[in-house]
Amino acid sequence: MKTLSGQKKLYVFRVCSGIFNAYLLTVFFFLALSGVLYFTTISEDIIPKAVIVIGALSIAIGSLNATRDLDHSGWLHGGLIGLFYVGILMILRFFIAREAGYDAGTFVDLLMGFLIGALAGAIGVNL
Repeated sequence: MKTLSGQKKLYVFRVCSGIFNAYLLTVFFFLALSGVLYFTTISEDIIPKAVIVIGALSIAIGSLNATRDLDHSGWLHGGLIGLFYVGILMILRFFIAREAGYDAGTFVDLLMGFLIGALAGAIGVNL
């Protein structure tokens, strides 16, 4: 949808709802993971890898759902969802574990969140 000036709009509500949905999915997936770990003999060594997969999957599904009905800029909306998802987690990490520092890995996490969201957002627009 074009505005009067000919520029395309950024739907802030879609981005916020995508972030919220991604966090809800994260909670659901973590509960499912904890149930699997509790009721099976799977080793707890998979937890760090599972956290990464759950975060990426939550960003992707949240971005897909938020951009499904848009007709433009799905990559931007999805990328912002991924960026803010990871950014909020980093801010929470700072308040919870005060010794948490920021380094090159922080930048990589933000970039990967943006890229996963942008890819899923571009796919969501074209569905």
